[in-house]
Amino acid sequence: MRSQRSRTFGWLLGLALLLPAASPAAELYLAGNIGISSLTGEGTGTNNFVSLTNSGSSNDSSPIYGGSLGMAFPLNEALPWRMNLPGFAVPYWPGRQLRFFGEEDWRFPDWPMRVEIEHLRGRNFDLDTDSFNALEPYRADIDSWSVMGKFRMDLPVRAPINAIFGRVPWLDPLTIYGSGGAGLAFTDLAVSTSLLLGDDDAQEFAWQAGAGVGYQLNERVSWSVGWRFYNLGKVDTALTDTTFTPRGSYSVDLTAQEFTTSLHFAFWRFSLLGED
Repeated sequence: MRSQRSRTFGWLLGLALLLPAASPAAELYLAGNIGISSLTGEGTGTNNFVSLTNSGSSNDSSPIYGGSLGMAFPLNEALPWRMNLPGFAVPYWPGRQLRFFGEEDWRFPDWPMRVEIEHLRGRNFDLDTDSFNALEPYRADIDSWSVMGKFRMDLPVRAPINAIFGRVPWLDPLTIYGSGGAGLAFTDLAVSTSLLLGDDDAQEFAWQAGAGVGYQLNERVSWSVGWRFYNLGKVDTALTDTTFTPRGSYSVDLTAQEFTTSLHFAFWRFSLLGED
């Protein structure tokens, strides 16, 4: 199992190192992440001995921590095309319309983009869901960590701030962002009642989507804080009694709401054209 995890992380790390070749100007960065994960588990247990299936949900929270290796670049550097946008009009009232006059040399804006490989650990949860015994739930001990490829796009807010309040220099580095990602979650599941036991681990597809705010502290260091929805996949295990006789099964769907803060440090800037 360990060698399989090592190979998986190696492939994802290799992807991160190849991604810079897609952009003519970029910087590599390292990031440290800490936060809190609030997990919800939708569990279903089946006891074949008494022919009962029970379902329920449970919640728990845990600190999380980890790090990322990534690349940042302006959107218009990754997508350098120039386009001719035609003008058009949208009627919104009889005799009135909103007009867009087009542009002969339109380019994508210079919004900051990031792609990265993120490794998060620390998720440790205890969940209780209904069982065949009304006085005793299924007790699920869950340990999970993840490796995920992510993208993020930051939208500078200096334009609307300047329009409303005038220029506020210390708010110029402020952005809001949206992010998403996909990868693998490695989860160990241990389930018990007074009569039944189960223990298994799984490697499942995982994905996330989130939003937050970022701030460029100086030329090389930036900070961000945000929320994300995390889907860790479905994990199941067989249940046995104390004589190791099969007695049923237990499965749980895992999702989490996570709040994290990150500090990014840019350590290498480069250009495909060989410029600094």
